[in-house]
Amino acid sequence: MSSAGSSDAVAQIAGHVLLTRALQPSDRDALVALHRTVFQSDVDARWHAWKYGVAHGFGSGVWSDEKLVAHCGGLARSLWLAGQQTAGLQIGDVMVEPQWRGILTRRGPFFHASQHFYSTQIGVRRPFQLGFGFPGERHLRLARAVGLLRDGGSILALHWDTAHADAPAAWAWRWIPLNPDDANFDAAVNDAWNTMKAQSTSLAIGQRDAAYMRWRFVERPDRKHHFFMLRRPWSRAAAGIAVLDLHTAQSAHWLDWVGDPELMALASRACRAEAARHGLHRLEMWASPEVSQRLAATNWTHQAETVRLGIVNTSTLDEATTAKLRWWLMGGDTDFL
Repeated sequence: MSSAGSSDAVAQIAGHVLLTRALQPSDRDALVALHRTVFQSDVDARWHAWKYGVAHGFGSGVWSDEKLVAHCGGLARSLWLAGQQTAGLQIGDVMVEPQWRGILTRRGPFFHASQHFYSTQIGVRRPFQLGFGFPGERHLRLARAVGLLRDGGSILALHWDTAHADAPAAWAWRWIPLNPDDANFDAAVNDAWNTMKAQSTSLAIGQRDAAYMRWRFVERPDRKHHFFMLRRPWSRAAAGIAVLDLHTAQSAHWLDWVGDPELMALASRACRAEAARHGLHRLEMWASPEVSQRLAATNWTHQAETVRLGIVNTSTLDEATTAKLRWWLMGGDTDFL
């Protein structure tokens, strides 16, 4: 373990010395092991290279007796807030080794990992101006109590049955599989993103250009995602592109949409029909209120809060400003699906 640097922090709890510091590439195996323990996952070195390599991911860890016992990480995300580009950091992989979970106070590993990460990465004269993540209700309550996060609102899980799903009329629309290996993939995504960005100037939305979509959905080593293009029969331009996970037992997950926000209801019909073609009985989506409002007339069968949106307190935008942001968020914006 490296010696303490200028941004490292040392604390003592119940006779244990805790060292908090930024994670390094050499900490890969420790991070993978903690992730496997906490989330019962099967992540590996390929996942670590995808997520934390090439300047995508960053993290702070808490070490006890040379063992990583807590971690708070994040992914660089270019955000557009009411048409203005902002350097965002999407928080994820917040985890505490099971034997330390009972210490959920300002003295505990959870606080030390998160506070170190937020204070070194997010805020004035820091690399990122706005931090956001997706804690559960209990996690958010704790983070608010110790001054780490503010509440940004609810993220809903929407469910549709796929029985009798009717695809958009073929004379008016085409629903076409889009292969990332196709020569037109990047151009189609970028055209759809440019349309979406131009029509989302009142929203808080993450960049969805081809480079981001490739990294997020194509290059991830442990998942396979499917892309579908919605377009008019008389045009080769993409009106929108949907990203689906079709590899679960009962439900398809609609992870992302790039394109005209007003076409969401139409796209939901196509996604339900696609799920039915794959023998899946349900279509699911995670959605912020701005997204769910576009789908209000689509007759979903169930909705429930799944997580909250947490805004990091060290963000340069004050609470009054962030409370007014109209977030466009889907499952692909989170760290879970």
